[in-house]
Amino acid sequence: MDESEREAILDRVTGQSATVGASVPDTVTIDGNAVDLSEFIVETRAVETVPPDVERKVSSVKSTLRAERERRMARLRGERGDTDAGDPPADEPLDRGTAERLADEVVGIDRALNALETIRHPDFADEHRSATLDGHERWLAFVDDVR
Repeated sequence: MDESEREAILDRVTGQSATVGASVPDTVTIDGNAVDLSEFIVETRAVETVPPDVERKVSSVKSTLRAERERRMARLRGERGDTDAGDPPADEPLDRGTAERLADEVVGIDRALNALETIRHPDFADEHRSATLDGHERWLAFVDDVR
């Protein structure tokens, strides 16, 4: 794979719309172990309030996913760094198929991170409505104070 192909793949992964239409991967391989990411997100989102022990686990998963995303991005960029035991060295030439697989994994991880970031906010409509009402109440209080 030449540098222009590498740049095109990196642009696709880092673009603002990279995760549009992408789904959370069922599993992500971390340190040679398959993690059932999709099931974890579904189970965590089903909880009404996020208890502290689940919040710690969500935080840990997000941290691990960010590290895995960076490891895959380094491999795509051809940089040296930590690699998974089964991966070739980061500076070894990358073939197009492997680069596409890594790019898909990065996009899936990004989608999973987006889903995990919104885990505490399952209903944006209610939050928006509440924030709008709070804003109106502040304005009415201000108008009353001015009179």
